[in-house]
Amino acid sequence: MRTTSLLNCQRLLNPSGIITLQVWMSIAEEMWLEESDLRTGKWHGEISTSLGYALAMTQSQAIVWRYAQGTMTAEQLKPLSIKLQHPSNNSRHPLPLGILVPTSAEPALLVVMPISGKITYWESLTGAASVDSNRQRQQSVQGTVSGMLSGEFITNITEAEPRAFVLTLSTGRLAHLIVSDLQGKPSVNVQYLRDNGAQSGGVFGSLRGVFSSAGWRKDIAAVRAGNSWQRGQRYVIVATSKGSFQTWDLSWNGTHSLVNDVDAKDDLLHALIEGADVFHDNKEHVFEVLDCTILPSGSSGNEVAKMRKSGDCKLLTLTVLKGAESSRYALIGLTLAAGSVTIDVVHPITCYTTSLPVETQFKPQVLVPEPAQTAFLMFEKSIVLVSLVEIEETPSSQLQMEARTLADPFQDALDFRSTKPYRIVGCASEMYDRIHAQSSCVLMIYGFGFVRISALPMREGQSALDRATVTAKTKLEQAVFFGNLSQDLLDFSPRSEISFSQEEVEAAALSVSHSIMSSTSVYMPSISPSMDQQLQRRSTALADMNKHLRQYYPPLSRLTRWKLLWNAEKMAAAKALWRCYNAIISNQNRSSNDRSVLAELIESLHESLKTENQPEHHETDGVRHWFIHDVWRLEYIIPWAQNMVELMFENAVEDNKRIEPAIQARLVSEANDIQLSSLETAFGFREANMAAYGLDDEAMIDGVLLRGYEDLPEIWTSTANIVERVKTMTDVSRELACLGEDDDANEGDPLPDLVLKLAADNPRQVQICCQTYIERFRWLQSRPEPESRAAGEKLKQAHFAVRKALFKSLPDVGQPEKGIYLAEKYRDMDALADIIEGEMLSVESDETVRLLEERIYSYFVKFGTKWSNAFFKKHLDGGKAVGILNGNANFKKYLTQFFRHQPSYAKLGWIHEVASEQSYAAAAEGLMLAQKQETNLWSRKVSLSMSKLSLLAATGKGQVKDKSAKDATQTIDKDLAVVAVQEKLCNYVKPTIRNALDADAEVDLALQKYGSNVQGKSTLRHSLEGHFRKMLALEALPPEALIDTLTLLGGEGASPDNEGFMGSRFFYAFKVMRLASAETSDPGFKELQEKFIWRRCMIQDDWKAINRTELKDDAQAEVETSATALFKTLREGFRTGFWDKAVPLPPAKVLEAGISIEALRVSSHFANIPENSLAVLAQDLGKEDELLEKYMEEGRLDERWKGVVEAAKASARDEADSKGEEQLRIRNVQEEFTARMIEKDREAYPKAGSREDDTTIDDQGDVIMGM
Repeated sequence: MRTTSLLNCQRLLNPSGIITLQVWMSIAEEMWLEESDLRTGKWHGEISTSLGYALAMTQSQAIVWRYAQGTMTAEQLKPLSIKLQHPSNNSRHPLPLGILVPTSAEPALLVVMPISGKITYWESLTGAASVDSNRQRQQSVQGTVSGMLSGEFITNITEAEPRAFVLTLSTGRLAHLIVSDLQGKPSVNVQYLRDNGAQSGGVFGSLRGVFSSAGWRKDIAAVRAGNSWQRGQRYVIVATSKGSFQTWDLSWNGTHSLVNDVDAKDDLLHALIEGADVFHDNKEHVFEVLDCTILPSGSSGNEVAKMRKSGDCKLLTLTVLKGAESSRYALIGLTLAAGSVTIDVVHPITCYTTSLPVETQFKPQVLVPEPAQTAFLMFEKSIVLVSLVEIEETPSSQLQMEARTLADPFQDALDFRSTKPYRIVGCASEMYDRIHAQSSCVLMIYGFGFVRISALPMREGQSALDRATVTAKTKLEQAVFFGNLSQDLLDFSPRSEISFSQEEVEAAALSVSHSIMSSTSVYMPSISPSMDQQLQRRSTALADMNKHLRQYYPPLSRLTRWKLLWNAEKMAAAKALWRCYNAIISNQNRSSNDRSVLAELIESLHESLKTENQPEHHETDGVRHWFIHDVWRLEYIIPWAQNMVELMFENAVEDNKRIEPAIQARLVSEANDIQLSSLETAFGFREANMAAYGLDDEAMIDGVLLRGYEDLPEIWTSTANIVERVKTMTDVSRELACLGEDDDANEGDPLPDLVLKLAADNPRQVQICCQTYIERFRWLQSRPEPESRAAGEKLKQAHFAVRKALFKSLPDVGQPEKGIYLAEKYRDMDALADIIEGEMLSVESDETVRLLEERIYSYFVKFGTKWSNAFFKKHLDGGKAVGILNGNANFKKYLTQFFRHQPSYAKLGWIHEVASEQSYAAAAEGLMLAQKQETNLWSRKVSLSMSKLSLLAATGKGQVKDKSAKDATQTIDKDLAVVAVQEKLCNYVKPTIRNALDADAEVDLALQKYGSNVQGKSTLRHSLEGHFRKMLALEALPPEALIDTLTLLGGEGASPDNEGFMGSRFFYAFKVMRLASAETSDPGFKELQEKFIWRRCMIQDDWKAINRTELKDDAQAEVETSATALFKTLREGFRTGFWDKAVPLPPAKVLEAGISIEALRVSSHFANIPENSLAVLAQDLGKEDELLEKYMEEGRLDERWKGVVEAAKASARDEADSKGEEQLRIRNVQEEFTARMIEKDREAYPKAGSREDDTTIDDQGDVIMGM
């Protein structure tokens, strides 16, 4: 039982207004319970609601006390302890039975000992409670239930008249007990009930009663006092567990008769099968009647009078059908009339079943208090409520009934906590409360106290159908608001009999969560003296709901879990925000005129973003009103904090008022508190409670998801406004803190402690700024819309820039360590390098420098390449190459790694490899890689040359294998050869542009001179123009661009030194194509390129004119042919052996090359070029093809082809023969010269025998040492 006073603690257990639960215990009860053994001992109770008294029976005493609430004297409040006259010495015997009897004064007490049958009756409680045992005995009237069989005992007392009772015996027999004689004096008279009319007493009379058919061996389920049609008369209804019902007519003079005896088992079973969901297996089931109660009958006076006189009545019967593993219950309404049974209604109990076997100390009971609209089914550890109100017949309800979708009447089960010893030991219906229109029952609960449970009337306009529904929200609210109190009676874990779909549960969870956030729940007081406590209570309710959902329901959808978590973190953030605000307004140094930013902010919020105050209801505190009703809209407060400060500043300017820096600092500080307290708490709460909300499998850092945003709506902690305003607030706060640190303080400047606070808060702001940016751009990148993803990528890049700037700014407010910490945390190596460099320049202590150097070295180990890239780039780009190259030896290996992975620093890397590492092979490799990215032609040539030189040195040092060195040297030679071709091209063009004023003029002059081949070909002209622009700027052209330039070049050269270049340019193009072929993985492009070169070579000369040989001798015809670009190209190839590996293509083979989009698409080189651009290019190439066709037709180029090839081959061979004869003549001259010189040497020196030393000279004139 409880030890604390909880008077009139009323709880509405159903939002539709069906059930309330009221718990109370009087001060007298507490005082008595502290001294009695009712807390842990064996006892049972009786409640007399008409008297307002409660009775508890133990083996040795009866305790009586007033339970009814109201004004009572101290004497009335005092519990009475009554010592029993004939207590049993055996603790295993059934407990004594007792009942309070109404009298004109105080109640009387009747006590019956179950085993011995001894009866004690006191006409007053005062006499019964007398401490004098003699006086107590004298005040009582005693008697005995005679004729009890061996092992038979009394199980129950039922009041049948004010001074008449029916005793139920364990064998099924009934006895009529009267406690007054005909004159009204106290006496005890007991008669067994039997149907033969014999009234004789004594042993034989008792034996005859034992064996009479009406009283032998029946399992009595219930005995209920029925109607009375005259004074001193009462009908009693007896129900057996087998389903038979008897009506007895009892008189005050002790006479009795059996009016009806009906076996209704078949009727009950038939009704149960038709109206309830019974077991559908083939196993044997046991049917029992557990209890019944008499219902008010009839509506007219004549009908009521008739039933009272006949003993007919309406019953509500609690039945059970026991299956193999569980029991199912039902309420069956029936009418007993004229010796027959009529079934009126069946209410299957669908919300409550029990497992088998069930052993209880309390027998289930049915209570139906007036006006009989609700039945209370009392089980030992549960209460089931069933609505008896019929659903009115309407067209809608009839359709639902036909479709079998009509809801059953309301019913619900309330279970006691299984972890507590709570159980019902007594219960009774109360008189109907006409003032409040409530029908109630009172329960005495072991280990807990007194409970009143009430059924409220239907509200105006509410239908029985509306009232019938038990929703997921109802059950969830019961569990959240009543199921998590440590001393609570009820267990609100869901029963298996009542189930809801996942959609219903999720909708209910979100609805309850919102009602808590907005304080609209009827179960939660919206006004509390302590706002902190009110917020904590709501936060606890959210946590309790989540715990309940996780424990008793299937997993909710991910989105629902996230929404519940967001609400919980908003509530946590609101608690932190309130504490900040409370600290501000409780500051004693604060002026009464200084309104807080939060108060101004809430007042200025648009009405659509908050719940407006209601002055007519005396709501004057806007801030508290917001915390009560609008926490769920917290995301609007956070950005408005910065906006509010900005607005206050602007208003001051408009009013020509100056806001002192001190006031500015205070306002900014308060705005910072709003943003920091809310967002820091929210992110922290989120990360700490992921597992509690079933989201522990999601990756998260600092409260920000790493992935998985696809199915989530916009997250409240990173709306666009929040991201922007938090960044702005961070900047404003930093600037104000920097101003406040100025040494020249003026009046009105911020107080030092406020400046320190702004500076200390800035790193926290930077952290929050990073979190909101990251969450925002990740969410945007997860959206399906391309524009959102693009915005996310843009914001991501902006974040990197903003983050770096914010980290670098922290030393400005005296927070370098925080800046270093954040740069380390987010691995922003550029910012970290900047901050570290700044610290190195500002420190003066050698020890500090040493510590910084150690930290720098640790970063190489910790962050690896990212740090080395940032650190070395910063120093190298800052002109500190010498310091780096000659720097700390600890950095050497990291510098080596840096140079080897950064081709843009290849020249410095070459110096480092040669001077520091002595690795010529690595030096060569670095330059080879770098030259591929080198755009300057001269620099590429130098890089290649230095790379070749390093490779030769590496070979000499044995750092590379000969074959590798040879392969690498050949690659370099090829690249140098390509460079040499471009140099020749540049030297050929340069004389033409010597007088140009600028780069554009150079290109124009070059096009004028050499652009004849691209006239009328826009795409090719544009390409040649671009190639000229790069080439004249001394940029290295890619091989394909160089080939294009060589083959599109027209006109004649101006320099005698370069006059042979034009004739060789097509061969150079072939040479470049072959040299660069290793870099080309596109065979389609290579084939097209080869055909383009041949076609342009063939159309370079006018073959129509060459074909006109009339009046030309052979010499002239040969000269014209040998002057063509085609002949020169072929001859150069034959001369150098180039065509040994590549067969020259005849004109027919190069026709139609690239003259259509499809023909160009065979090469991936043109894959990304727009189709319209390709179409124009194909047109230009088609013009080349047309010219070739013309020369083939009108100049018979295809017929001349073989002759030109043979002539070029013969010319090359003649040239080779001529060169061979010349080389032989030169060799002979050299040999003749050598012989003459040897002869002269012999004449000049004496022979070996005449020399003074042992030096000799051989026949070739070489000195022989050591002879």
